[in-house]
Amino acid sequence: MVTESRACGSAVQPAGTAVTYQLFIHLRRACRVAPGALGRWRLPPGWYVYTGSARAGLDARLRRHLKRDKTRRWHVDWLLARAEARVCWVRLHAEAECAVNRATGGAVPVPGFGASDCRAGCGSHLRYLGAARPPAVPVDPAARRAGLARWRARRT
Repeated sequence: MVTESRACGSAVQPAGTAVTYQLFIHLRRACRVAPGALGRWRLPPGWYVYTGSARAGLDARLRRHLKRDKTRRWHVDWLLARAEARVCWVRLHAEAECAVNRATGGAVPVPGFGASDCRAGCGSHLRYLGAARPPAVPVDPAARRAGLARWRARRT
């Protein structure tokens, strides 16, 4: 079950059902990231999707991911700290993290990224989707910005 984050946050999801989230990230130009022990990687410009989960505190986790100024704790923090990277959309799912990640498609840009505790053999929970805007991301940039603002302001 997918719950679209219409304008990133206005969709109502029954409490406790969404456990998996996807961050659709646009990288406006190539950059290098060094996510912890994974080494240094060059990422091409384009669209990426990061799949994660939060069994408790989903809203807090998403608000944290959307903040620029934070302690780098997870692999995705290293990418989101880059000025070139911008979260453009959030999508929620009731299915398990690895199942959603495997169904997403795309290429693995950094082996092991976000998958330190993955036992399903995903290879990476960051996927490169290419240069074109993914169909899951709304066309209207104003709606995307407004929705992300609602996620940042949302309280559990």
